[in-house]
Amino acid sequence: RPLVNHPRFRLIESDICELQDIDEPVQQIYNLACAASPPQYQADPVHTMMTCVSGTGNLLALAQRHGASFLQASTSEIYGDPDEHPQREDYRGNVSCTGPRACYDEGKRAAEALCFD
Repeated sequence: RPLVNHPRFRLIESDICELQDIDEPVQQIYNLACAASPPQYQADPVHTMMTCVSGTGNLLALAQRHGASFLQASTSEIYGDPDEHPQREDYRGNVSCTGPRACYDEGKRAAEALCFD
């Protein structure tokens, strides 16, 4: 809320899967997009996955066009049901690509891979 009235801040609420180009300078992008509670993301699992994958791809392309910095919000859910707590940086996880949470978990994992690439 404190940023809403700041002259150098603009909040753009949009579906990042259908993102339009922005005709003004963009300096920073914070990707916080994706429903995070299971009932919300399981209601439309395909849209959840596409928000993570194609939406992140759209934002990365926007950042590249504008020379903007990009922050990707991830989740510990990328580790699935971990066998160790806390997870080390080199831990690869215990994930299911077909389970009821896969649309969120795997979507976030793919988004991380896009950011790395």
